Order: sequence, then structure tokens, then C-alpha cells
Amino acid sequence: MGSKEYLKRWSSNKIAGILLTTFFIVSFIEITAEFNEDKSLVWLTKPLILPLLIGYYIRRSNKINAYFLIALLFCWIANLFFIDNTWNYILLGVACFLVYRILVIIIVLKKIKMPNLLPLFLGSIPFVFIYASVAIFTFSTIGDSLYLFLIQGVFTIFLGGLSLVNYMLTSNKANGILFVSTLLFAINQFVFILRFYFEEANFLQAIAMAFFVCAQFLLTQYILHTEKQRNRYLIVNKLNEVA
Repeated sequence: MGSKEYLKRWSSNKIAGILLTTFFIVSFIEITAEFNEDKSLVWLTKPLILPLLIGYYIRRSNKINAYFLIALLFCWIANLFFIDNTWNYILLGVACFLVYRILVIIIVLKKIKMPNLLPLFLGSIPFVFIYASVAIFTFSTIGDSLYLFLIQGVFTIFLGGLSLVNYMLTSNKANGILFVSTLLFAINQFVFILRFYFEEANFLQAIAMAFFVCAQFLLTQYILHTEKQRNRYLIVNKLNEVA
């Protein structure tokens, strides 16, 4: 490796490190603002969280996944709608998050092998339990609008079952990261919906945001890790062709 290439890679990693550190700092401030119900500080920090993560991903990625960037864009828009905290904007946010979830499933399905239906069904049971609990606790509070959340829940249940079965079949680092990320997203949505059941929901909102930040970071790490695995696979194939 030449000195110029080494310096370029070092500089790129340094910038990625700065972006990631800023991502966690801003996220911590935002979570604290949610707990203290400081709406001005939430508006100041929440819109920055995903752009910082996008910047980190772009600096670290060797081959940028356009679908993942589009997914993060929809997730960012959803978070902006959630800040307002009025019911109409929350529903718009859920709709955007649904698009985000579908895109993530498409990305994951391109990276792993689809399991048989029976293992997929069994792996989905824990996630079904989470969303059944949501339906029981909150139906009387949010009424028919719960169905939109449950539609999103179907996709999360599918991704949860898929990630759990995939990890059980192939227990590597990437699959473990994906499973933990999906589990945290499921818990995040459970807490997010549950907050409508309580009058003082600032504590639950802060917890939901903490789960979201961790889940989104782990999902980004999963994408980066699978990209590295693919690059190694292509390099090995080329070396075998030469040999």
C-alpha cells in the first residue's frame, strides 16, 4: 500500500470516527431532552442523528448501498414527524417508517438465504408476543389507528423471525448483530406504542429513543460487516482465478 493511499484511508477512518462520536453525543443529548420534555432541544438534536449516521456509513463503506441510504432517508423523515407528537403526524411517521422497514427487509433478503416456513414461523413467535402485547395494552387508547402500527408490526415480526432463524443456523458476527438490532427495534416500537397508555410518557419516550439509536447503529454495522465479507469473497475468487 502506498503512502498516499494509507494517508487517505487513515483520514477517512478519522472522519468516520469523529462522525460516530458526534452521533452518540447528539443522541445522548436528544434522549436527555426527551426525558426532560425539552421540545426545543429535541428539535435541535433529533434531526441531526441520522444524517450523522449516514455520513459515518458513507465514510466507512467501500461500496455504498443506495437502498440503505434511501431507507435511512425515510427513517429520518419519520423521526421528524414523530417530533411534533400530534396524532396525524405520528401516523405519517409510521407510514414512512413502514417504507423504511420494507426496504431493510429487501436489503437483508439479498444478503441471506430465506429459511423454510416452519423455522421462520417458530422464530417469529417471540416477536408475535411483543406485538400481541401492544394490541392488548393500547387498542382502547388509539383505536382503529392501531391497525397501521400492526401492519408495520407484521414486517418487523417477519424480519425478527428471519434474523433469529438465520443466526441459529449460522452463528456468525454479522447475523448476531442483525438479530440484536431487530430485537431492539421490536422493543423500541413496543415502548413507543405503550407510551400512549400512560399520561406521563417522557420516560418511555426517552427509553424508546435509546433503543432506536442502538438498533440503528447495529443495523449500520451489519451492513458494513456484510460489505466487508463480500469484498473478501470477491478477492478470494479473483486470487483463485489467477491461480
